[in-house]
Amino acid sequence: MVSRSGLSKTLKILLDSGFRFTIIGGTIVEYSLGKDDLGDDVDLFAEYPSVVFEENEYRRLAEDNSWVYGYTWLGTPRIVARVYDEEIPLEFYENIYDFYVPEAIIEGCIRVQVGDIKVRIVTLEDHILLKANAGRSSDIDKLKEIAKYIKRGRLSIDKKRLLENSKSFEDSDVIVRRLKDVSIL
Repeated sequence: MVSRSGLSKTLKILLDSGFRFTIIGGTIVEYSLGKDDLGDDVDLFAEYPSVVFEENEYRRLAEDNSWVYGYTWLGTPRIVARVYDEEIPLEFYENIYDFYVPEAIIEGCIRVQVGDIKVRIVTLEDHILLKANAGRSSDIDKLKEIAKYIKRGRLSIDKKRLLENSKSFEDSDVIVRRLKDVSIL
């Protein structure tokens, strides 16, 4: 479990160390639902430093804070921070290989309050698009779960924004079809 207070403390350390990022993962759904438990890990789109060309900065951050350093499924830095007797797994990504977050999505992010700090997160609509673009079975399952929250009125989305921002992806028709298949559109 990643708590709001644990995430706030961890991200403050990153920001104070000069790291710049945007939250892109499932944390957005849990945050939007108002939960204190923000999931099992936190996916961050690294803006600075580069996960590819400046990996040593991530290793240094982990060493300086006695955190565990490892790698994601994509070979990018994964750090398990330890704050308040809580483990906060942080996974850092940038546009490499088949992992792609359109610039328009990063530019359209919002700033939200998490504990004592404000952080950048992609909108719920853009998170949905990222899941639909990835299209793995686990991503489709997450989209079905989000669709249930929308149907129950626990989450609301701007369908116009979804359709407009889907054009930022090369396979926008596939994304729209997947969103229709899971009853989000």
